[in-house]
Amino acid sequence: MTTADLSLSYEAAPTFSTPLRFFLTGPLFGLLAGAVLLFVPDLLGSRWTPGALALTHLIAVGFMLNIMFGALFQILPVVAGAAIPQARIVAGIVHVGLAAGAASLTWGLGAGSPPFLTAAVVLLGITFGVFLVAAWYGLRRTPIAQATPRDLRFALLGFGIAATLGMALAMILSGGLSLPLVTVVKLHVGWAWLGGSGLLLAATSWVVVPMFQITPNYPARLTRYWALLTCAALVAWSAAVLAGFSLLEFVLAIVLAALSGAFAITTLRLQTRSRRSVPDNTTRAFQLAMSCMIAGLLCIVAAHRFDHDVWPVVAGILILHGGFVTAIVGMLYKIVPFLAWLHLSQAGMKAPNMKKLQPDGPIRKHLIAHAAALAVLLVAALSGSTLVVRAAGVLVMLEFGLLFANLMRVLGAYRIARSA
Repeated sequence: MTTADLSLSYEAAPTFSTPLRFFLTGPLFGLLAGAVLLFVPDLLGSRWTPGALALTHLIAVGFMLNIMFGALFQILPVVAGAAIPQARIVAGIVHVGLAAGAASLTWGLGAGSPPFLTAAVVLLGITFGVFLVAAWYGLRRTPIAQATPRDLRFALLGFGIAATLGMALAMILSGGLSLPLVTVVKLHVGWAWLGGSGLLLAATSWVVVPMFQITPNYPARLTRYWALLTCAALVAWSAAVLAGFSLLEFVLAIVLAALSGAFAITTLRLQTRSRRSVPDNTTRAFQLAMSCMIAGLLCIVAAHRFDHDVWPVVAGILILHGGFVTAIVGMLYKIVPFLAWLHLSQAGMKAPNMKKLQPDGPIRKHLIAHAAALAVLLVAALSGSTLVVRAAGVLVMLEFGLLFANLMRVLGAYRIARSA
């Protein structure tokens, strides 16, 4: 699949406010994550502490899912030709439900509150249900021969499975369901990481990386088979987890790590062949993201062989904050100014250059703060120092504050251009 194989339907794009509301909400949850690190500095001692669980879901549900859902409202009609019915109304329901559900979930996990966990199950269950039904309705007539539309289907299925397992976990913790906790946790993490987020990142990258980073297209063999193989390996790994076959589970975990590594390494190789003589800020963000993904995968393998709490914590920091958050930020700094330019152009107005809508200087400052926060988080996890954890909290608040300010700067430039 090449980007040329896709007919991008820009005229089918939703209103600018539809994805933007998600893009502006996500960083606010990142700010809350920094505040949790600042005021609960002992949370990195184990991935099982209430604070660590709350922190993880502030990033995974509050930040990542907001950005991913916002992106899907844009990608599905433009890239996959899947028109979401009543997109503005659906987006409003999903936005409110996701924000309220993420807040309830993180408070319920952090405070150990069954009522908030139950509320989260209801809110997120409705939110995912509405979005998945609307997305599948839009996708029902789109071609499956092209990699991105097909892989978006896999990602939506993965999100549905991950969400169902997550709701089951919340019910277990609230006392409303009796299932083996560790087994459900493993399945939830695996499907949320690769079945939902990983597949969506790959499906988006097939188009976004060549388009915005001016690289060659991904190898046809990778785009044709990567998602299929990943889904098959996930299903087999899930069966091994459920059956209690620990050796087979470990072997399949290595297979999943190898598939993830293949995607990350291929992306890095493509970026070295970019037609840009000097990598821009967003390309450097993607390079950092893929490098962190690879390092995180190695930590996951180590966690399977060495029984020490630090390996899962470091892996989580590298994959969530270093990998997914960095990649999402890199995409946001391309997508948001492009959408502002597109909607101004479609309205027949003189659209400023994208560099004027989103200058390089503020992006560079944010990425420096982001890299510093990542480094201090890793030091905090390895050292166990509460002082270092608090410093990481300040830096995390700074980086997400800068991200929010930079996105608002694009919105401000867009409004000025509209009123001119």
